[in-house]
Amino acid sequence: MDESKHNGNNLERKAVKTPTDIAHLMDDDEYALFAIRRHPIGIVFIYLLALAIFLTLSAIAYMAIPSLLETISEQTNRLLLGLMIIAVAIMVFILLIATYIYRLSMLVVTNKSLIQIVQNGLFSRKVGRFTMSDVENVTADQHGILATIFIYGTLTVETAGTKDNFSFSYCPDPNHYAHLIIDATNAAEQDSG
Repeated sequence: MDESKHNGNNLERKAVKTPTDIAHLMDDDEYALFAIRRHPIGIVFIYLLALAIFLTLSAIAYMAIPSLLETISEQTNRLLLGLMIIAVAIMVFILLIATYIYRLSMLVVTNKSLIQIVQNGLFSRKVGRFTMSDVENVTADQHGILATIFIYGTLTVETAGTKDNFSFSYCPDPNHYAHLIIDATNAAEQDSG
């Protein structure tokens, strides 16, 4: 989600709608320049894994059930069908929760700082923050044919000193966002200097 304007080497200072779940993390005179959410390809891998598990279990059941169906009653058949429908519903529910969790991770660049939110589970969240003056280097890595085709990779923001670096995996177009973060850092230095 790119909600910024890139004009030469300067980032146009236009506030965008701040994601509601991080508004409380920002100062009153701070505004979001842009927010980066993970590329959808990362959740596709989770969906493919769930599909592979479902197809494997279905193949095993298909091979085992024909002989079993001849020996069980009609009522037991209905019970098995009901259990299969419940299992599929639970799998869909789990995939929806996984999608929700995946979409909560983001990197927000404001006029004063960088905020990284990593949602590891439904009840596990890590929020990190750098001021723009802490940013030393921004690196964009793309490895593999899928990353090249679908234009995603890892965006790493490095700092001076002992602070942990931000590493944002499944970043859409990491080279573009690396340039935008550098531009935002330069703009923040000009504003403070």
